[in-house]
Amino acid sequence: MKIELIKRDENLLEFYLIGEDHTFANLLNEVLHENKHVTFAAYTIEHPVLMARKPKFRIVTDGKITPEKALEDAAQKIFDKAKDVLEVWEKTTKE
Repeated sequence: MKIELIKRDENLLEFYLIGEDHTFANLLNEVLHENKHVTFAAYTIEHPVLMARKPKFRIVTDGKITPEKALEDAAQKIFDKAKDVLEVWEKTTKE
């Protein structure tokens, strides 16, 4: 995974998430929407064949946090959820 910055303004962040597809992009988008300071979050895949593994994200916040902070918080939340699933799985398989 790699992030390629497209545009950065005060409350706006646009970037490509290189190496990912709808699976992770949709998860990230959903978690961004859980943040009350995110006023807009969406991604597109500009060409389904040529750009399939390069979703383009746009995040807009209300100014109380930066879009970068919203992205960091979403990434941490995804990490924490994945860790919880792993712990439950390990607990289940040891019983």
